[in-house]
Parts: sequence; C-alpha cells; structure tokens
Amino acid sequence: MTADDHKKQMKCWIRSQHLICEGSDFIFETVDQTQLEKFEICLEALGGRLRSIKAVGNWPMGPKRSFKILRATASVPRPGGEDLVTYWAKRGSKSTRYSEINS
Repeated sequence: MTADDHKKQMKCWIRSQHLICEGSDFIFETVDQTQLEKFEICLEALGGRLRSIKAVGNWPMGPKRSFKILRATASVPRPGGEDLVTYWAKRGSKSTRYSEINS
C-alpha cells in the first residue's frame, strides 16, 4: 500500500468514528484485533507508532456475548499527520462510536 492508501484508510476510520484526535494524540477504538493491527501498520507507514493499547469496556453482542473494546493511543505523526488532524476537525467526531459504553 502507498502512503496515500494509508491516509485514505485513516480518513475512513475518522468518518466511521473509530479514530478521533484528542490534543496531539490519535485515539483509535475497535472491537476487532485485525483492525487494530491495520491501524498500527497505517500509523507506522506515516511515521508514527502506538504508545499504548488497553481494553476499555465491553460491547454487548447478544444476551450472553460481548466483545472487548480496544483503545490504541498514538502521537500524531509529524510531519505528515497535520492534514489528518485537519480532516478530523472538518469531518470527524469528538467521541468514538463506543464512547457511551466505555465512559
């Protein structure tokens, strides 16, 4: 994948409320470990790296089933991440799609 492909993927996560910006950090939340791995690959391709990953709650998926909500925190890559922050400010949300559950 090219750098443009990685940026397109990051923008997709911004629109779907999986990726938000908080201060100078990216916060990525998902219930899917493979999406977390893809986020790390995209981030590293843009010159960044993950600082932490932790479970922050459970996403209910039926009467006796739930998935762990995983939160990854990373610094916004500089240079190169500023346009993603600008994109998030225009099209993103201040909270993730899982924020009601994990707060």
